[in-house]
Amino acid sequence: MRVKQHFLRLAFAFVLLLGFSFNSFAQDLLLEEEVQGEETTNCIPENLMTPWDSLANKPLNQDIRLIYNFGFEYYKNQSYKEALPYLWNVYLHDSTKYAKAAVRKIADIYFRQGKVDSTLIICYRGLKQFPDMVHLHYYAGALQNQLGKFRCAIPHFEALVKSDSNNVNYLKTLAFLYFKADDERAVKYQQRVTELEPNNLEESERLAQFMNHFYGEGADLKIRKEAYLKDPENVDLAMKYAQVAVRSGAYKDALEPISKVIEKKPSKAAYLLRAEAYENLNQNFKAIQDYKKILQLDPKDPDIMLRISVNYRLENEFSKAEYWIKKALSVKPGYGLAYITLGELYEAAVPYCQEQLKRKKTEYEDKLVYEKAFEAYKKAEKDAAFRSKARKKKEIIKAFIPTQEDRFMHKNDKIKSPCYKWIID
Repeated sequence: MRVKQHFLRLAFAFVLLLGFSFNSFAQDLLLEEEVQGEETTNCIPENLMTPWDSLANKPLNQDIRLIYNFGFEYYKNQSYKEALPYLWNVYLHDSTKYAKAAVRKIADIYFRQGKVDSTLIICYRGLKQFPDMVHLHYYAGALQNQLGKFRCAIPHFEALVKSDSNNVNYLKTLAFLYFKADDERAVKYQQRVTELEPNNLEESERLAQFMNHFYGEGADLKIRKEAYLKDPENVDLAMKYAQVAVRSGAYKDALEPISKVIEKKPSKAAYLLRAEAYENLNQNFKAIQDYKKILQLDPKDPDIMLRISVNYRLENEFSKAEYWIKKALSVKPGYGLAYITLGELYEAAVPYCQEQLKRKKTEYEDKLVYEKAFEAYKKAEKDAAFRSKARKKKEIIKAFIPTQEDRFMHKNDKIKSPCYKWIID
C-alpha cells in the first residue's frame, strides 16, 4: 500500500506542477497500455467506517454553513490536516448541499495525498448518498483502474461518459476498460474517440486493433485505409494498411501503399508482401521481379528461388522454372522442398503438353513425365522436414506412372515431344 501511495503522490506532484485540471490528466493517470490481471475482491471496501464517524454523535456548536466555510478556507490554502475535521463534521451532520460540497473536498484531499483506502471509503459513502456525483466517480474509477480492478472501474467511467459524452479522456479510458474486459463496446467508444480526434493516428490505430480483436481478420481494413490516406507518406501506416489488405484479400488495395513503402524503405518484408499481392492477382511476372529484388538483398535464399520457380511454372515457363529449382539445390543441396517443387513442375507440365498436343488421354510419354515427378518426391523423402508431404505426393502420383505392362509395350520409348524438350535437355 505504501508503494501505491508513493506512486499517487508522485503523480499528483506532476499534475500540480502543470496546474491541476480535473478533466485534463485522465489519460496520463488512467489509460494503462498494459492489460493487467484483475483481483477477485469486491469493488466496495467491506468496512466503510472511519474514526471520524465519532463526530456524528457530538452536537455542533456553530452553524453548519460557518463550519463549512472554515473547512473550505483551510482546503483552499492546502492546509488539509486542518480542513478535514471541519469537512467531516459538515458531511456527518448535513444531508444537502453542504454535505455534497464537503464530501467532494474530503475525497479530493485523500486522493491528492495518495491515501487509496481512505479515498475509496469516502467515494463509496458519498456515491451512496449522491449517486451522480462526477468527482467521486472519477476518483473511484481512477483508483480501481490503478489497482488493476478494471471491472470495478467500468461503472464509474460509464457514469463519467454519461455526464460528458464528448470528454475524450473519459471515452478513451472507458473504451480501453471495455477492451480489457473483452467487451466489444470498446469499439463503439473508441470510434467516438476517433470522431472527436480525427487526426490522432494513435487512436485510429487503437480502433483498428479493437476491431480486429472483436470482429476478426480484416475488420480493421477501413480504419487502416483511412489512417493511411490521412498521412500517405507515413511508412508504418502504409505497411499496416497493406498487410491488412493482403490478409483480407483486398490485393489491389494493397499495391499502392506497399509500393510507397518499397519506394521509401525497401525491405525483404515489403517485397514479399507485394509479391504475395501480385501472385493473388495472377500477375506472376511482377511477383518474379519482386522476388529477384529480394535476392539482391539476400542472394542465398533458396525459398525465394523456389517462389520464382513456382511463378514461372504458373506462366508455363517450365524451363525457367527448372533453372531456379536447380539454383536452389545448388545453394541448399538435398532440400526437400526443392524436390517437391520439381515434382510439382513435372506434374504441371503433363496437362499443359496434353493440351498443346491435343491429346485426349494420357499416353506413355506423359506417364514417363509423371514418373520423373515420382522420383523427385522420392528424393524429397530424404529430407525429414518434408518426408510426410513427399510420401503423400508419391502415393497420389503412383497411379499415373508406367506399369510393367506399359513398359513391356513401350520398351524403347522415351520422352520426345517438343513440348517436353526442357526435360529431354
